[in-house]
Amino acid sequence: MTRQLERATVRNRVARANEFEPGNPAATAPVASRPQSPSEHMLANLALALASGILVALPFLRPALWWLHYGALVPWIVLVTRENTRGSWVYFLAGAYTFLIMGLGALSLFHKAVPFAVAALYAPFLLPFAILLRFLYRHFRWPLILLVPMLWVATEWLRLRYSLGGVAFFPLGTSQFQRTTLIQIADFTGVYGVSFLIAAANGAVVDTWKMWQAGARTWRAAVPLGAFLLLLTAVLWYGADRRKTVELVAGPRITAVQPNILHYRDRRRALETFEAQLAFTRARVTPRSADVIAWPENAIGEPISDNPRYLQALAELARYEGAHLLIGGYTWADTPGRLHTSAYYISPEGAVVARYDKIHMIPFSEYLPFGGGLRRLGASVAQSLLGYAGTGSPGSDVTAFPIRYPSDGRMLQFAVPICFEVSNSDFARAAARRHVDFLINITSEGLLGPPMYLHMLAHSTLRAVENRIAVVRVANNALSGFIDPLGRTQLMPSAAGGGLLRAAGTLTERVPLRATGSGTFYSTYGVWLAYLCGVSTILLVAVSFARMRSSAASAPGTESRP
Repeated sequence: MTRQLERATVRNRVARANEFEPGNPAATAPVASRPQSPSEHMLANLALALASGILVALPFLRPALWWLHYGALVPWIVLVTRENTRGSWVYFLAGAYTFLIMGLGALSLFHKAVPFAVAALYAPFLLPFAILLRFLYRHFRWPLILLVPMLWVATEWLRLRYSLGGVAFFPLGTSQFQRTTLIQIADFTGVYGVSFLIAAANGAVVDTWKMWQAGARTWRAAVPLGAFLLLLTAVLWYGADRRKTVELVAGPRITAVQPNILHYRDRRRALETFEAQLAFTRARVTPRSADVIAWPENAIGEPISDNPRYLQALAELARYEGAHLLIGGYTWADTPGRLHTSAYYISPEGAVVARYDKIHMIPFSEYLPFGGGLRRLGASVAQSLLGYAGTGSPGSDVTAFPIRYPSDGRMLQFAVPICFEVSNSDFARAAARRHVDFLINITSEGLLGPPMYLHMLAHSTLRAVENRIAVVRVANNALSGFIDPLGRTQLMPSAAGGGLLRAAGTLTERVPLRATGSGTFYSTYGVWLAYLCGVSTILLVAVSFARMRSSAASAPGTESRP
């Protein structure tokens, strides 16, 4: 009798293990020993939602916590895939809102309500992930190591592509910007490949946990984590190979001028601010030591045409330094009362030879979205929270600025993403397709602080690797420096030494160029991985609906009567 009981116990354990194996449509959650009360259930769901929100935000605030992202989505996944949770999307939205409030906390500089208002705009863009994951997991029971990264990448692309202004806040992969070997995969997949890897890790953890809870405590429980480790090994092998094979050469000398001077919107102070930057540059930059001297965004706080002193003084500075000047300022648009945020390119002879007008603008701060009554409402809200309402008008195309190669005299080109535009991967891809050799990102992120500076540095790093194109950051307050096509960073000494806020200085270096020029598989084919994930998601949803219709048609009592 004892042996029979032991055999029966073993059979039950094997049956339970098979029942909860990933991909088994018959899998169901184990019965809890004591059902939770409604209030306990709600608190548990809210705790899961908020835990993920906090864990996803932390690496964006403290990059040293990058490793948290490999488990940060786990509470969200558990919440969404639980059997007895109704309205899981409501809890998920609370977690997403928490994540964005934390990530955008620096915007409280303008008004304490700004992070809450901006988070309310962007949080709904995270919802499709939760809704689709719950729907497809319940219909297919596929391993989460497959479903989670597929859905995360598809919906992350949707969120970044269609959020207001095209400003890409917090793609998951940017948290890994200091893992230089890991992010080399971006020249093939873009930042979405790194996001896919992180999301796969989270899916593997939940797969293993679910199998363990179901009693499958055999080698099968290690399969999801083993699959992730194989994927990680392949990514690291690829990265190590790319670091060995990408050859770099020295390009033109670029001087990044970081004046640490507040760029006021008060036009009465614009000329005063300009004169201070002029004096700072003359004092810190040795004549003929650079091919291009770059000032930050909005270095001239009003339209340049409003005061002849601006162009006159810049022409004198260009001749004195014997260098091209790249200057951030404003330009009147064709629409009355509207302004372009611009980058002016001035030759060593003092002539304006080119200008770029910012294409991707920040809603409400730089321009007012929508029209009619919504536009007036937006202007009123912006005036209340920011103290002003954006009057910007976007440019139409990427401009390629010419610069002569120092060694053989041939002409090179560079493009100028302005401020948060560096977060938009479409800009860098468009520049790479025009065969530019490097980017100069002029920016004035104000006193938003290290988290936002570092997040934009992370974006710059991913843009460099995606297109094998160097990025020079020229900031007003912090984190100016050079990023080579392998994603390695050289910051201005004051910033590198820990002076992230209010650091003034200059940095002159030869911009590192890829020997064979810019452009990669990603530059040519773009977000193919996101499209693949998106098409796969649509097909799965279609199959699910087809199954539901088929089941409804074959159910008893549904036959048509004569």
